[in-house]
Amino acid sequence: MSYQKYNFENLEVYALAEKLVLKIYEISKNFPKEELFILTSQLRRACLSIVLNIVEGSSRKSRKDFAHFIDISIGSLFETKAILRLSLKLKYLKENELIELYKQIDLLFYKLLSFKKYLLKE
Repeated sequence: MSYQKYNFENLEVYALAEKLVLKIYEISKNFPKEELFILTSQLRRACLSIVLNIVEGSSRKSRKDFAHFIDISIGSLFETKAILRLSLKLKYLKENELIELYKQIDLLFYKLLSFKKYLLKE
């Protein structure tokens, strides 16, 4: 099967964000059922927002507009990190799981910052 490949699919930040989303969906399957429409939902929406803002930004006409969407992705990344930290305190996550997720988050954060600087270069 062949399909059109779009700009965002070639971006390292997109691949890293997508990988993070898949890992968070996998881990959050083990969260308590009573959290399904609260913490689990919020965590999934926050991490999904990282990816979707990269995609939406890639469709914008200017690099400045794209950089704005990268900023939004960074905000969603921070939200994701805060929810994961709370999840550990609530004992929904193990510390080693959190450490692995934090490594992915930190890498993605620095890549997003670098990409934003690249977009804003004249």
